[in-house]
Amino acid sequence: MVVHRLKIRNFRNYATLNLPIRSGVNILLGENGQGKTNLLESIYLLCRGRSFRPGDTNSWLGRSELPSATIIASVEGKGGQTDEIKLVIEGKRRQFSINNKRCTKAALMARFPCVLFSPESLGAIKEGPDARRQLIDDLVISHSPRQATILEQYQRALRSRNRWLRDSKKGLLADQSEIHRVLDSLQPNFLDLATQVTVSRLEAIQAILPDLGETMATLFPSQNVDISVDYVISGKTYRSPERDKIYTTLGSRLRELRNAELDSGISLVGPQKHDIQFLFSGNDSRFYCSQGQQRGLILSFKMAQIMYHYKVHQEYPILLLDDVLSELDQQKRTNLIEALRGIRSQILVTTTDLSFPLDFGNRDLAVYQVVQGEIVESAS
Repeated sequence: MVVHRLKIRNFRNYATLNLPIRSGVNILLGENGQGKTNLLESIYLLCRGRSFRPGDTNSWLGRSELPSATIIASVEGKGGQTDEIKLVIEGKRRQFSINNKRCTKAALMARFPCVLFSPESLGAIKEGPDARRQLIDDLVISHSPRQATILEQYQRALRSRNRWLRDSKKGLLADQSEIHRVLDSLQPNFLDLATQVTVSRLEAIQAILPDLGETMATLFPSQNVDISVDYVISGKTYRSPERDKIYTTLGSRLRELRNAELDSGISLVGPQKHDIQFLFSGNDSRFYCSQGQQRGLILSFKMAQIMYHYKVHQEYPILLLDDVLSELDQQKRTNLIEALRGIRSQILVTTTDLSFPLDFGNRDLAVYQVVQGEIVESAS
């Protein structure tokens, strides 16, 4: 996948932008707060349908009086076909389209693969389980793009179920028998989707493990350790995607926690409550590993995702590196760049300086100076 041109109007600190992008390596150079991350965010939004940064759509609108913002990208896929992706933001409303036909976030994720390295993603191991679940869900979509639709369907089912539980807690539903009847009617679809999401996560983890071990050895040859991943449901570890067993486990927990869910007003069972543990020589990396080792694990995981995506789909995802190189020591930075030389992804890198070598071999390379929402290509 290659983004050939990016157009922006009134997004963050970009009033207008019409930027041709090289198919190789694109370095966005500038001080902090100039708009480098905003540019990566605009591309990520078009590929993922969501941002990797906190905040709502109001924070996306620029400082002009315009009530809306627009992001458009011209994208070439593996078959050579060029598509136009468009996002229109109006207040809290987002509208995505592909070639002027409205589409869902699931359609974007399935068709336009993208992998992000950011300081936040490097901290995924030590952060809460949300960050680790998001890592795995991104992997799931690489493993099988149709799973983007399943994930979206599950989120809708979860919102519907939570709405009933919330209304029940607030006393808006006085008839207890009616509350249980509705929850019982929602349960088959919710349980089926929850099982599908869980199984797809386990399948994706199982499939990537060989690549994860290989990339760890390549990026960090001194780290001669065994890497594995545990999937945790209600305190119990699962490694095999056995559908019947998972379906039974989730169904039992739903029955056990029905009253607790009614008391809390929120679903306490399902993939949104599961956790993922990265094991470093059999030890939980959250507590056993140094910060450098944790970052090494996530870097290896992301690289493995890129390599795995290519093996399955014969296409490299676009790669976004947001200020990651400055977060790494010199050896890890050198190892990462050396590894990136071996893939043919289109790469966009943000950095505040070029004091360290960015040797991507014979890749087509461009350097862009970013100053207060203005971008100018400079001599590379």
